Amino acid sequence: ASAVAPQAGQAAPAAARAAAPVAAPAAAPAAAQAGQAPPPDHEKKAEPERFYLLSADVDAVPAVPPAPEDFTSADLDLREELAHFYERWKPENLQNINLIVQKYRGRGVSHLWAQLSLKYHLAPSESVELLKRSIYMDSLFEYVDEEQAGLLEQSLTELRAEVGPAQGKELLEAALRRGAEDGTDALLRALCFRGIPDGCNLRPLVWKVLLGYLPLAHKENWNAIHAEKRALYASYKAELLEVREDLTVHARGSEAGGDAALHEAQDLLQEVQNDVDRTHQDTAYFRTPETRASLVSLLFVYARLNPGVRYVQGMNEVAAVVLWVMSSEPEFAEADAFWVFSELMVEIKEGFMEALDNTDEGVHALTDGVNRLLRRYDPEVAKHLLKSELPPFVFIFRWATVLFSQDATLSDVQRMWDTFLADPHRFEFVVFTCVALVLGCRDDLLASDKSFALAEVLQAAPRNTETEQLISRACAICAFERRRQEPEFPPRGRQIQGLEDLSEWAQTAAQTAQEAAAMAQELGAEVSKTFQESIAPAVSEKASQVSKTFQENIAPVVSEKASKVSAAASAAAAESAQAVQSWLEETAPARREALESAQAQIHSLWDSVRSGTQRITSEVKQRERMEQASARLSTAADSAAATATSIFARAAAAFAQPPGGAAEAEAAPAEGGVAATAAQAGRPAPAPALAAAGMPAAPAAPTPAPEEASAPAAASPPVLVPVEEAGRPPSAAPASDGPPALVPADSAALAAAGADAGAEAG
Repeated sequence: ASAVAPQAGQAAPAAARAAAPVAAPAAAPAAAQAGQAPPPDHEKKAEPERFYLLSADVDAVPAVPPAPEDFTSADLDLREELAHFYERWKPENLQNINLIVQKYRGRGVSHLWAQLSLKYHLAPSESVELLKRSIYMDSLFEYVDEEQAGLLEQSLTELRAEVGPAQGKELLEAALRRGAEDGTDALLRALCFRGIPDGCNLRPLVWKVLLGYLPLAHKENWNAIHAEKRALYASYKAELLEVREDLTVHARGSEAGGDAALHEAQDLLQEVQNDVDRTHQDTAYFRTPETRASLVSLLFVYARLNPGVRYVQGMNEVAAVVLWVMSSEPEFAEADAFWVFSELMVEIKEGFMEALDNTDEGVHALTDGVNRLLRRYDPEVAKHLLKSELPPFVFIFRWATVLFSQDATLSDVQRMWDTFLADPHRFEFVVFTCVALVLGCRDDLLASDKSFALAEVLQAAPRNTETEQLISRACAICAFERRRQEPEFPPRGRQIQGLEDLSEWAQTAAQTAQEAAAMAQELGAEVSKTFQESIAPAVSEKASQVSKTFQENIAPVVSEKASKVSAAASAAAAESAQAVQSWLEETAPARREALESAQAQIHSLWDSVRSGTQRITSEVKQRERMEQASARLSTAADSAAATATSIFARAAAAFAQPPGGAAEAEAAPAEGGVAATAAQAGRPAPAPALAAAGMPAAPAAPTPAPEEASAPAAASPPVLVPVEEAGRPPSAAPASDGPPALVPADSAALAAAGADAGAEAG
């Protein structure tokens, strides 16, 4: 029973624990049978389940040797924890536990549990509990530098020897004297880190020293510093505020600022008063008018003197704790609280500044540190909170920003602040405390997946957790984090695994996206392959056949007829030159109107072909509609060719109406006529002109090539202009009785005389 008692929160006398061997497995429940009080519920949940050997031959378990007489209480705690551990994992090591204690006592206990945890694959959260119950609080595990920690431990040993059996207040006073002589507060920090006794009335003085309000190196000037600081605060307050006899506080304006500055000050004062009226109303001290006036005054003065920080909700909670601690001297409590609060805000103001929220110095950086450690030490809880859609950010924000002043009792807060202020890496210990608080209620968190229930657990955790147990758990995390990481603990592999588990939903989403992308890529490749293998060769073959037919059959006939027409036109050119010139002048407006109409129709045709091509190209990409897309592509091309031929026919007919009549135009076509110009350019003439010249019309246009259909923006529609405006001076134009022929503005745009109009438009 004496061996199990310390694990249940009941410290057995050191002598009894040293004399009695560790309880046998069958005696595990002896503590309850001995009538010991059960631990509190919240601590009972934090305790890991004990495992004992279940063996038919209990006598086979090696006997645990008695503890040496020089073992301290901390040595006995470690010895008992090791005994329980080896009973579970390796009973043959029970006979060596005294040697193990002697090797790893003090600062080395964190190395011991790190190695055992890695060897036996313990969860990091379980390792924290093992170290929490066996940590040497007298060892300076909070220092990273082992040499520095060793020197300070030696100095503390000497100081304790100097003070003698009396501890507490006498030890702190001795540390203050030693610090004043040495000019360093290292010993004072080491003692304050482990808590300032409540009855010694030294907490206000120690906080002032640790925050720099009273420099330890100038201890002889403390009275003068006190007087100067208190008078300075009184002058600030008199300039900015008016406190009337009824203890109501009113803002003062300034002549330079005018009414606008006064209204701004009044708004600020009202904001502060609203928060102060809600601060710690469960405590009688903060319900008195004097306390409320003091708290409002010091917060208002701080906000006016620090416009870059101003006042932010939550500062009232921090200032209330400071005022509570400084109230041991009621006459100077407000002034001293103002200066201590100002020094404290120098170090924690980043959490209250919105401009720093998304930087490495803001509150997000602090909460990120908590989340990182939580994933390392308890990935199961971190994953559970994430899946339950309850990010602990909201609670961590409150805990870390106001240093638990809003969620814990005042007595608990001032004990936690002893450690926060004395930490050599000041306020990093706040992060460890946040993680320790979550680990302490892990069973309650894992018992529910409802966001509301989880929120209630986290909100009540600071008040439901025994403060010393919370600090011990945070110290265990601190010892693991600041030890020499050989071996590394928690192991990096588990950290990565925890991160992978936490981002399971992200990985699933990414995998789904990758699969979808792969399917889309595969479908696209298959569609492209089918297009290249099936449609493209057919279209290309059809185009080649049409081109070959045109070159072999139509082109020679067109060329021959065009030559005849050209010769006839040359013979009549001399006689008709004057008539043509007159006709050109008279019909210029009508011709330009016809050209504009033709150009508009060509543009409309171009837009129609391009939109149809894009739509068909999109449809081709669908596997099940490949045949339908091919048919539509061919139909669109045929329609485009027919439409283009019709437009050219109408244009030629319009131009074939000279002032002398249609018969004259047919009898004496100009050298620059439609058919002649087409022959010269190597292009097919419009159907009516070819028919008039006795030439066969061009065959129907083939389906446009897929390459053209897939790139509608590669070309622009042809522009038709009269011959004389297409680069030939009017004086060089041969005489003709007919209208001038239409030719493309860019003669290279309509290459291949027999190409269909759909392909030209493409």
